[in-house]
Amino acid sequence: MKLRAALLIALLVIAAVSFGIGINALVGTEAGLQEISALSGEMNCSEDFTFYYNLGYDGADATDERRAIRTLYSEAAGDALEIFSADSEFEGRNNVFTLNSRPNEAVSVDAALYEALSLVEAAGARYIYLAPLYEQAYSLVNSVSDAEAAEFDPRAGGAAADFAAGIARFASDPGAVRIELLGDNTVRLAVSEEYLEYAAENAVERFIDFGWLKSAFICDYLAGTLAAAGYTRGALFSADGFSRSLDDETGVQYSLEIPHREGGSVSAIGALELGGTFSVVLLRDYPMNEGEDYYIYENGVIRSMFIDPADGLDRTAAPEIAFCSFDSGCAELALKAAPLYISESLDMNALETLAGEGVTVYYTDNGALREIGAH
Repeated sequence: MKLRAALLIALLVIAAVSFGIGINALVGTEAGLQEISALSGEMNCSEDFTFYYNLGYDGADATDERRAIRTLYSEAAGDALEIFSADSEFEGRNNVFTLNSRPNEAVSVDAALYEALSLVEAAGARYIYLAPLYEQAYSLVNSVSDAEAAEFDPRAGGAAADFAAGIARFASDPGAVRIELLGDNTVRLAVSEEYLEYAAENAVERFIDFGWLKSAFICDYLAGTLAAAGYTRGALFSADGFSRSLDDETGVQYSLEIPHREGGSVSAIGALELGGTFSVVLLRDYPMNEGEDYYIYENGVIRSMFIDPADGLDRTAAPEIAFCSFDSGCAELALKAAPLYISESLDMNALETLAGEGVTVYYTDNGALREIGAH
C-alpha cells in the first residue's frame, strides 16, 4: 500500500508537468502562439489533445485565423472520433465498428481509415487484431479492486489466461484474421470460419481495434487535415504521448519533458528541445494523468494496454522510451517502435538499426536519459 500510495502521489505531482499536457513552447520573440480548443457542444476527441498554433504570423488577422482554425479543428476531431471508433456506429459513416459488424464483406470506408489500415498492413503489424484482449484489458484497468482486476488479468491465470491464449492464437495468424485492401477505399475484414465459431462461443464481437495506437493515427489525421487546408504553423500533443509538429516556418521550439519511473517514483528526467516538423512517440508503462488505461495493484505491479500478439500478455521492455522522427508521422513511428517496446527487454541492436533509419531513440539508463542517433 505504501508503494502504491507513493506512486500515486508522484503521478499527481508529475501530472502538472507531464509530457503532452505540460508542454512549454519556447517562442523567443515570436508572438501569437496560442492553444486552440475545439468548439463545445459537439462530440469529438479533442479532449485527448493539446493544440498550439502561431496565429497571425504572416500578417493575417489573428481573430479570423483563430476562428477558421478552431472550426476546422473541431470538425476534424469529430470526424476522427467516428472514423476510428470500434465502440459505436454513426449514420453515414463506415468505420472500425462497421468492419467488425460485417466480417468477410467488402465495405467502403473513409480514405483516412483505408490509409491507416494500409499502413498497418505494410508494417506487418498484428496489434489491431488484439481487439478482444483490448476489451478485456479495458475491464482490467477500470477495475475498482485487486480482486476484480485479477478476474480480467491473464497473468493471474484462470479463464482470463485461457481467453488471452485463445485470442493470441488467432490474432497472430493472418490465415485466421486479416485486412484485405481492395482498392478504391474498399476493405474486407477476412475472418476464418474457425475464428467466427470461437467468437460466437466466447461473445467476441470485435476482431480489430487500434487500441493504444489510436491516438497516433488520430494525431496524424488531425495534422493532415490542418496541413491540407494550409494551416501548418502549429503542433499537436496527445495526453498519452504522441506529438506532431507541422511548423517548419516560424522557428518555434517546443520543450517536451521526458518522465522516468524508478520503482514507485516518477520524476522528470530530461526534456527534448525540438523545432520544425517532427513526430515524437513516448511509450510508458505507468499512468501520468487521471483516467489513463493502467491499473496499479496494491503491491505496486502495473498492468498496461501494451499486449504482445505472441501470447496475449502485456509486457514492456522498459518503464519508458521515446522515439523521434523528422520524416514520418506518429502512426508509422509507433508501428516501428511497438515491437521494440512490447518485449521482454530492450534490444540495443534493434534500437541502433532504427536510429540508422533516421529515428532518434531516448531511453533511461542508470538514472540518466540516453540517446541513440542525433536529431
